[in-house]
Amino acid sequence: MNVTNDSLGASPAMIEIIKNSLTAITDEMGMALKKSSYSPNIKTREDYTCSLFNNRLEMLAQTAHQIGHLGAFPFIVKETMKEHDVNRLEPGDTIILNDPYRGGTHLPDIILISPIFHEDRLWGFVGNLAHHSDVGGMSPGSMSGTATEIFQEGIRIPSVMYMRKGKVIPDIQKMILANVRTPEERKGDLSAQVAANNIGIRRVHELIDHYGLAKLDRYCDSLIEYCERRMRSEIRKIPDGTYEAEDFMDDDGTTDKPIRVKLRIDKRDEEITFDFTGTDEQRLGPCNADYYQTMSLVMYTLRCITDPDIPQNEGCYRPIRLIVPEGTVLNRKFPAASAAGWEITRRVIDVFCKALREVLGERVPAGSNGALNQFSFGGPMPEEGRYAVYETMGGGFGARYNKDGMDGVHSVSNTKNTPVEEMELSYPVLYRRYSLWPDSEGPGKFRGGVGMMREITFLTDVTVTSITDRVKFKPWGIGKGEEGSGSEFLIDSLDSPRRMKSKDLQRLKAGDTLCMHTTGGGGYGDSKERDSELVRLDVADEKISPGRAREKYNWDGNPPEDDS
Repeated sequence: MNVTNDSLGASPAMIEIIKNSLTAITDEMGMALKKSSYSPNIKTREDYTCSLFNNRLEMLAQTAHQIGHLGAFPFIVKETMKEHDVNRLEPGDTIILNDPYRGGTHLPDIILISPIFHEDRLWGFVGNLAHHSDVGGMSPGSMSGTATEIFQEGIRIPSVMYMRKGKVIPDIQKMILANVRTPEERKGDLSAQVAANNIGIRRVHELIDHYGLAKLDRYCDSLIEYCERRMRSEIRKIPDGTYEAEDFMDDDGTTDKPIRVKLRIDKRDEEITFDFTGTDEQRLGPCNADYYQTMSLVMYTLRCITDPDIPQNEGCYRPIRLIVPEGTVLNRKFPAASAAGWEITRRVIDVFCKALREVLGERVPAGSNGALNQFSFGGPMPEEGRYAVYETMGGGFGARYNKDGMDGVHSVSNTKNTPVEEMELSYPVLYRRYSLWPDSEGPGKFRGGVGMMREITFLTDVTVTSITDRVKFKPWGIGKGEEGSGSEFLIDSLDSPRRMKSKDLQRLKAGDTLCMHTTGGGGYGDSKERDSELVRLDVADEKISPGRAREKYNWDGNPPEDDS
C-alpha cells in the first residue's frame, strides 16, 4: 500500500528526505560562511542565518545558527524583490541590502540574496544574513546606545545589485568599504557571504539533477503544506481564549522613561493572533524594532512552547496573524534609530510567556535574562590601523517547573562565545575576569540561572557602547520564586570610576577597565523548599555564597574548605 499524507500525493518518506536535504544545504552554507569569514563575530560567534526560497518567494528551509532571525527572512526577501524585476535577473547576480526601511533588520545585519536558475527558468533564491562588526556610524561597532536617528548608525545600503553575472560591481563595493572602520574585514566577510550563496546554488542544482525539476518542486510544496499542518495541530492544543500581559524595557537611552510592551493573544481552534496594540510609540533612542523582528520573536517563542522540531518554512507562518501598529517600538517608522531593535523584541518573549503561563503551566519558564547585553568598542591599534568589536553576553535562563534555569546562556540566540584567547590575540585588550556572577540567580525551589561577569582592560584609548536591560524591571519568578538580579555595566577608571547607563556611549582611556555583570533568571517555587544537596552543590561551585544560601534557602551547612 502506498501511504500518502498530503493533497499532492507525496510519500511521507520522500517529504522527510527532501526536508533533510534542504536543511543540509542551509547548514552547509552556514559552515562555508563561518569558515571563510574574517571577523570573530561571524567565524566564532556564528551571528548569521542562511535560507532557501522557491520562485514564489516562499521560504523552504533555514538554518538554526541564529534563531533570533527565524521570522525575519521570509519577509526580507518578499520586501526586497518588490524593488527588483525578476525577469531581468541572471545567473551570478546578487542583491545586497541592510536598510531596515527596505526589508532589513538593523544596519550591521548585511543581507545577500542570489537567484537560482535551472537552465533559463528561475527556480528560487538563496540568501544569507550576517552581522558585521562595523558598518560605520557614530561609534565603533555601529551599535550606539545613544543614537537618535538611523543616519547616525552607519551606512544604509538599499537593495541594490552587488554582483552581475558572478562579478562584484566595483563601485558598489568601493562605496561600502569607504564608510566603515575596518574595510579589509568587511570585504572578507562579504566574500564569505558570496561563497555561502554559491554553495547553496550548487547544492540545489545537484538536487534538481537527482530528482528532476517537477518532482523536486512537488515535494517542496508538499513540505510547506506538511509544516503548516503540524503547526496548526500544535496551536490546536493551546486552550481557546484571550490572554493578555505587559512588560517593560528599562529605557530607550535618551530618557529614563520605561517602554511598555503590551500583548493580547486570541487563540481560536487552529489559528492564533498576536495583537500588540497598546505598545508604546517609537522612541527617540535606538530601541525600535520593525515588524519582521517582532515576528521573529513571536515565531521563536511559539516554536519553543509547541514543537521545536517542526521544520522552519513558509507553512509555519500561515496559521499566525500579527498585529503591530505602525509607529510603535515594535513597528518603527522612518527615520527612527534601530541599533537596539533586537533588544526590545526580547520583551516579546517575556509578554508571550506571561500571557500564557496560567494555561500552559509547565511549558513556560520564569523570566529570563531578557537582553542581548550588547557591547561594542574600538579605537586605534597599537601600531597602525583601527579596530571595531561587537559582542553580546549571556545571562541566566528562567527556572522551569522541574529544573533550574541554565547558567550563562542567551535566552534567545545561538551565538557562541568568543574565547578570551582570540580576543586578546586579535585586539589590544586584556581580560581580567570572565566567569559566572555569584548570587545573581532568582531564588526558588528551582533557582534561576546565574548571570555572567566579564572585565576587560583596554590597552589603548577606546570608545565603548552598551545596550543592555533588566536593570529596573528584573526577570520575574513563578509561584513563590523570586526575581533574578539586574544587570550592571561599570567603568573602573583611576580618573573617574562610574556606572554606565543601560544604553550608553563612553570614551575610555588606556588602562581603564569595563566591568559587566548580566542578569540572572527568575526562580520557580518557594526557595525554602529547595533540596539542601542542590544548595550545597551551588555553594561548592561558588554560584551561591554561603551567606545567601542561609538567607534564601535556610541552608544549615558549612562553607566548603579551601583546598589550597
